This record gives sequence, structure tokens and C-alpha cells, in this order.
Amino acid sequence: MKIIVFSLLICIGSIVIVEENYAQDKGDGAIDKLVDKAELPVPKEEKQLFYLQRDPNTNTVIYTLNMEDGKIDEDQPVKAHWIRYAEGGKRTDLSFIQRKFAYGVHHTKTGDRSFDIRLQAYKDLEISVKFNSQKDKYQAYTAIDNKEIVLERIFVRIDGGSYFKPNVRYIEVLGYDPLTKSKVSQRFSPK
Repeated sequence: MKIIVFSLLICIGSIVIVEENYAQDKGDGAIDKLVDKAELPVPKEEKQLFYLQRDPNTNTVIYTLNMEDGKIDEDQPVKAHWIRYAEGGKRTDLSFIQRKFAYGVHHTKTGDRSFDIRLQAYKDLEISVKFNSQKDKYQAYTAIDNKEIVLERIFVRIDGGSYFKPNVRYIEVLGYDPLTKSKVSQRFSPK
């Protein structure tokens, strides 16, 4: 038991050391180290479904389709990993805590070649991953104003809080209309 607790403390300590500090409110209303969305990189990973970016840096979580021998792995259809742009573009796996409490996904099979996935930190955002036969590939979808869009990006604006309880000012979902190809976005405050 002592070894497990010690290992968990080491793991948590490593996360805190590796992960940069969240933006902090200086008390005068100015937010320190907020990243302008226009300055953020746009990743293009193999089998990428969508990606998530947040304050205070350019590091990005990529959500990819998990394929094994040309077929989707139904036990884990979506995987997530970091591109740590702030560290020269290094790719790393999510830590145990990040998978279980923040950036990991929970999935439910909803039909033949379709899955409902939820991000651990915000399960109210409904995302479906399903096969698009016209494009001959899987895509991630969500709804904006009761209309289904192809999900490309999630941006989370953080303005303070702590590592385990950041103060999320808003979440912005961006994608495009699958029929018109026009870009669509929606910003909302989490519940």
C-alpha cells in the first residue's frame, strides 16, 4: 500500500513539475500569460479527429482514431496525446491523472461504426465519432445550434484557478458544416 501511495505522489509531483502554471489573475483584472488563439499552431496528425488547446501555452492535445490492422479498436476507438509545442513539438502520452480527470475520453458504442465520446473534464459536450461513407473515413461530430458539424477544434479559455481546478471562462467549439463546408463556432460557459 505504501508503494502505491508513494508512486501516486511521484506521479502527481511529476505532472505539476512538467505542466506549466495556469494563468493567474493579478487582481487588477489583467490575466497573465493568456495565449491568443490566432497564434496557436494547427496540428495535422495522422488519423486526427480533432484537437484541444487551452491557456496558458501552445501545447495541444490531439484526439486520433485508434486503428488496429485497418479496423477501429472498439475497446478504445479514440486515443489522446500531447504535442508539446512549447518543448519543440515533442509528442508525449497523457499522464494517468490527465487521462482520468481532464483530457481522456470515455466512449460508448452507439451503432455500427459509431461511438459517443465524452471528455473526462466536461462530459456535457456530446461528441460522436462515426464513419462517413462519402469521405470513406471516420470523423468527429458535435452540435451547434441543433445542427451537426464536423468538429475540428476545442479551445478552453482559463483565467486562474489551480492545476486541479482551473477557472474556465469559456469553451469554444470550432468546426464546419458538412454540407456547405462553411466554418462554424460556438462559445459557451461550462456549467
